[in-house]
Amino acid sequence: MENIQLRVSNPEEEYVRSKFREYYERAEVQAPEDIQRREWGFGGWERKIETRHMQIASAQELKSRLVRDTPLFISYSVAYYEFPDMRPMEKKNWLKADLVFDLDADHLELPCKNRHGSKWVCEECLDAVKEESIKLVEEFLIPDFGFSKDEIGMNFSGNRGYHVHVRSEGVRELRAFARREIVDYLAGTGIDFSSMGFESKPVPGKREPKQLGPTPADPAWPGRIAKLVSRLLAERKLEEVGIGEKDAKKIYKHGEQFLRAIEGGNWDAVKLVNKEMIWRNVVGRLGIKLGDRIDQNVTADAGKLIRLPDSLHGESALIAARVKDIGKFDPLKDAVVFGDQPVRIKIKKAPEFRVGEVTFGPFKEEERELPEQAALFLLCKKEAVLWKS
Repeated sequence: MENIQLRVSNPEEEYVRSKFREYYERAEVQAPEDIQRREWGFGGWERKIETRHMQIASAQELKSRLVRDTPLFISYSVAYYEFPDMRPMEKKNWLKADLVFDLDADHLELPCKNRHGSKWVCEECLDAVKEESIKLVEEFLIPDFGFSKDEIGMNFSGNRGYHVHVRSEGVRELRAFARREIVDYLAGTGIDFSSMGFESKPVPGKREPKQLGPTPADPAWPGRIAKLVSRLLAERKLEEVGIGEKDAKKIYKHGEQFLRAIEGGNWDAVKLVNKEMIWRNVVGRLGIKLGDRIDQNVTADAGKLIRLPDSLHGESALIAARVKDIGKFDPLKDAVVFGDQPVRIKIKKAPEFRVGEVTFGPFKEEERELPEQAALFLLCKKEAVLWKS
């Protein structure tokens, strides 16, 4: 067993590590499949990965390393290698890899960020990224790609998002190019107008052809486009996808008629000048933008290191909890593992935040005694230090 010494730089890190060690002594952290084929990376106070290119041979060794080395971040490769500890990467001899999606609140444009800044996440952030994670699984991975629920696992990242793991032999041999194509499909990148069900059909006795298109009942992207246009029409937000103000007002005026027409595949209920060009432009801009909401590099990288489920996150002191029912999962409660033991800290600055059932703050240059779970949260954010009276 290789002896890795992660440098301890200050009393706060020493305290956090001591609490993390207590957790790992009592916790049952499940080892990933074929643990001996994975590359591992450990991180500390300054960096999420301070040392990597490590091999761990068994679940027992993993437990021992967590207790002995107590990394603040622990990650393993989505890839399986013949020689996981070799370097450079080419010498590892890549065998296969799981398919993983990383959804993070950082990738969402949310108004709450203006209130609390990029370092923090609030319940609005976490609810939004939860919604995107559900959308990925229920609107793409299962219906479009045909994966079963048993092949899909999900866990909270431990901080600001979710990781979705697809463990299917059908995807494990995909190289980076094929994985990038999956990302492009999710983002709607390069979707072709004609293949989405749009057709200009000649009408006897009329100069202008009739514009036909997809219906909301159609599968995959055609139905997705029809449903999204219908929703944007109902919300009077068609301008967001490039429809000019004049044309949008005309569609809004006949909104109910237009919605009923789309249900039958008729996109010509409202007469528009250059109608095919209008809808062609809309389709070009309509990627549901899910591709912007996942970390595309994580999905495309067949050797990426990803957070170990059940492990603690060094920026929050929350665990990367496995999620069985995402609809009921509350990360600020269900990912909390520390208790109410009072800890005296000196807080630099923090917005209002919730840990467990209690909301704390806002704080600014205050000395407080807080429950251990909240104190560790602030210490890991580096917005507090231990209070020495």
